[in-house]
Amino acid sequence: MSREVLIEHASMVFHPRAGRRGDGVVALQDVSLAVGEGRFTALIGPSGCGKSTLLRLVADILQPSAGRILVGGAPPGEARRAHAIGFVFQQATLLPWRSVLQNVALPLDVVGRGARRSGRSPEALLTLVGLEGFARALPHELSGGMQQRAAIARALVLQPEVLLLDEPFGALDEITRQRMNLELLRIWQESRTTALLVTHSIAEAVFMADEVAVMSARPGRITRLVPIGLERPRTLGMMRTAPFFEAVNQVRDALFGTEQEPLADPVEAY
Repeated sequence: MSREVLIEHASMVFHPRAGRRGDGVVALQDVSLAVGEGRFTALIGPSGCGKSTLLRLVADILQPSAGRILVGGAPPGEARRAHAIGFVFQQATLLPWRSVLQNVALPLDVVGRGARRSGRSPEALLTLVGLEGFARALPHELSGGMQQRAAIARALVLQPEVLLLDEPFGALDEITRQRMNLELLRIWQESRTTALLVTHSIAEAVFMADEVAVMSARPGRITRLVPIGLERPRTLGMMRTAPFFEAVNQVRDALFGTEQEPLADPVEAY
């Protein structure tokens, strides 16, 4: 299975529950986006615009009311059954009674060890995310950033073709968040999955992505796709360069309008 994600004119309407009145809520309307194989794309937009809903459509957690979604040329359900999709949520959601290694290996315990493609073992993934010394630790013994590292390793254990990230570092302090951004980029460059990241941070979107898809308020639409021309590998020093400033202001203008004053320091966008 290839690694591209194709979203074509997708809409999502949440209808009221049985017995309740109302016309339903249009969360997404006519969304189209192509994420190329091995690319890193960020989704940014106002709260409630449907960013997380769009990720859940790609992951086959929800089904679109209209339009079509393909993951590697197949419907999301087929990609999910082939274990081609990894999902990292806003919270690490580690099982508190299982060790870090056991949490990382959980998908293998659920679907069977034979489901893992040739690739890194759970032990090797702990090394990849910098947790090789914490295999026997319980989740409560880890910091928030370390828990999210374990969640990323768990998402990669079946060697997915596509990695979906729903604000994985939103609850972390700024220093830890920037460190985790660097860690995630390092892991992504080694795994070469196709990545789709939801974030509320303009600076994070620009720093991480090859392109930033800007969404409107509900009903969510993609209003602009901003290409990011920064070289890889990314470094924190790039956040003080003119190309970074320019890209942040382009995303900011797409979100708030071109009449906004340019930021002198785009790190303020965190």
